[in-house]
Amino acid sequence: MRTESTMNCGNDLLVNFPTSRRQGQIFTVESTPSISTSEEQTNIPLSPSPPVKKKVKFSEVADMTHVDFPSSSELRQRWYTADDKTRFKRILARDVRRMISIVSSTPGECLSTEVLEACVGIEIFLSRDLAQRTREKRARHMIGVLNESGRQGRSERIDDERLSRVSEKTSRWARDRAFELAVGYWELFREMEE
Repeated sequence: MRTESTMNCGNDLLVNFPTSRRQGQIFTVESTPSISTSEEQTNIPLSPSPPVKKKVKFSEVADMTHVDFPSSSELRQRWYTADDKTRFKRILARDVRRMISIVSSTPGECLSTEVLEACVGIEIFLSRDLAQRTREKRARHMIGVLNESGRQGRSERIDDERLSRVSEKTSRWARDRAFELAVGYWELFREMEE
């Protein structure tokens, strides 16, 4: 049985995935307006992409099992608490301060493998400027995807491939940065082994 609470489940998602109602063999799409975008903003053509063999198939029938909402004690056992999250942030801040101190006081050629390995994953926190630029790029990526999702919802023409291309384009910086970091670490570790 569908209730108001089950129908609204998932409406807090970042991406606007419209709900569909089946009427015979025709699907109608319901959507809410979102932030607009244009072809000029994303530089991605509005024409559909060539057919791509789908790797995922959806069944016409779905079996659902009702699961009771977990109790408070079960939730506490399964998920991180606010105290856990605060502790993780403190540990991260402590590690970043320690690495900044070590890296800034040690000549590059004298850095040990252990110090470099401890920097993996926290690079953006070693510089306030880099951390700020990364936050801005992440925000632009999220806005680009949300804009495209909203545009598609308003036009009632859902194009998953275009949404995927927008996401790929707006997150290219992250892939490029990850590649550059991997190459840099590989070269450093290789030099240290020689």
